[in-house]
Amino acid sequence: MFENKLTLTKTQQDNVVKWIARNYDFNKIKFNKFNKDKKTGSYHLLFELDDEYHTGLTTREIDEFNDEEKSVVLGPIEKFRAIEKNHVIAEKENVSIDNIQVQYLGE
Repeated sequence: MFENKLTLTKTQQDNVVKWIARNYDFNKIKFNKFNKDKKTGSYHLLFELDDEYHTGLTTREIDEFNDEEKSVVLGPIEKFRAIEKNHVIAEKENVSIDNIQVQYLGE
């Protein structure tokens, strides 16, 4: 059902970090798995934040990972409320990920 040979570039993974950092405060992200569902054609990326929050996101097109100006809301919302930013960063605004430790796919 799933293809496991796909991966994302470091730039694409950094873009995902930026999406999350617009709405949440975290120090570390570990990307665990990326695959394509052969049945639906959607792409699934699993990751964990600060060794505590395990979640993921799904996109219809792999090219979506090329856009650094997106943002995401993680769910269930109650689970991530503790790390929600008081002031979110707008999608077109620059967001720094310099202080976030990233463990990329395959590392």
